Amino acid sequence: MSEYATKQLDRAGDVDIQELTIISAQGKFLDVKDYLSELNIFEDIFSPSLYGNMLVQDSRNLIKELPITGDEYIVVKFKTPTINASISKTFRIYSVTDRSIANDLNTQTYLLHFISKESIIDTVKPLYRSFEGNIDQIVGDIWTTYFQSNRTVDIKNNKINFFENLTQLFILNSPKNKIKYVSPGWTPFKNINFCASKSIPSEGKACNYLFFESSKNFYFTNIEGIFNSNNTSTNSPLNLGKYFYKVTDVEQKSSAISKLFQISSFRVKKTVDHLVNYDSGYLANRLITLDFINKEYKAHDYDIVKKFNTYAHSEGENAIPLFSSDTVRTPLSKIKFYPQQPGLHTSVENNISEVMPEIYGNRLSNLLELSNFKLIIDVPGRSDAEVGCMLDFVYPDISPRDETDSSKTNDDIYYSGNYLVTAIRHKINLLSYNMTMEIVKDSLKRKNEQDF
Repeated sequence: MSEYATKQLDRAGDVDIQELTIISAQGKFLDVKDYLSELNIFEDIFSPSLYGNMLVQDSRNLIKELPITGDEYIVVKFKTPTINASISKTFRIYSVTDRSIANDLNTQTYLLHFISKESIIDTVKPLYRSFEGNIDQIVGDIWTTYFQSNRTVDIKNNKINFFENLTQLFILNSPKNKIKYVSPGWTPFKNINFCASKSIPSEGKACNYLFFESSKNFYFTNIEGIFNSNNTSTNSPLNLGKYFYKVTDVEQKSSAISKLFQISSFRVKKTVDHLVNYDSGYLANRLITLDFINKEYKAHDYDIVKKFNTYAHSEGENAIPLFSSDTVRTPLSKIKFYPQQPGLHTSVENNISEVMPEIYGNRLSNLLELSNFKLIIDVPGRSDAEVGCMLDFVYPDISPRDETDSSKTNDDIYYSGNYLVTAIRHKINLLSYNMTMEIVKDSLKRKNEQDF
């Protein structure tokens, strides 16, 4: 979490738009901040890149004069006043839609759609080549070979300058296993995601690796590593702090910074659906390996009910599952076949097919666990927030109170707790900055020793 300066916010949701510039394919550039109606930037922990759109209110016919054809760069930089961290990105415009002209015939509006530059590169880079070595080395090599560039653009003295610092990929909790395979024309993003699906962590047990871009960096990490970092450090940079939901703002005199942590609205996107869990393979699943060399097959059953305490969870050591210990389950609900060729690649011991029994059920259950309990919250914008962070959501207990009963807490034990931020919509206009965040948790907090 970023440090705050001594100067306070005037109002929660204030924004300082430092740069909003379109650079045309011909090298022309124009500050379009004054034409901004609304800017949306989307980040998702299950997406390899950022994307967004900008609604432009154009009274100068910029779309013709610049011109804007859908092949331009857009430089975006903004921050929350008093917060050190800013969001500074250069995107590629790929489409212009929803163009309409006002009744005065002088003003038009249109929507510019943009995406990270890396996604454009990814679409034109099919890879037909072999890869061999430690997974973190392969991922790092793909990144530096195809993506690392001077992405950030600065406009000064009517000149376009590319910063010397290169875009970085942060590999957290490096995988311990090696692999060897041939890419059959997969794009670089798909190769990195393939590596993520075949990774065994060097620390911890969960094989829930993901590759994604946040508003700050690109990451290759497993979710368990994020949970561990948050649970072992009270000052973890991955922790956004404690957010409160209140029906009304009873603290009218509270500071602007404290109001950053007030949730204006929240809605339940999904809670545990046991029928889905019985059928999806989350509770139990089976991998059948077919050994083409030795003409053998073997069934490998996985049971998350028995394995739950093996992994780190959002609630740390106090975590209890969102299912009961005697819940109905069978590994036959989800069966996958996987071919094995042991010894096929003599230079790599225990290659992909040979370690899949260790990965498949583990990864399937741990990723499905992230879809069990989802909330959507609306909060004032913060330029230090990014997906992959965690927050403590405090929801009030609305049950009747007995003043003589000291055992009751002020928090709802079901909705309150530690959540992982899996998606953010940054919504900015000239006057305000707000965020809609998707937050998930994979467990409840243990209150008593007799809890599961």
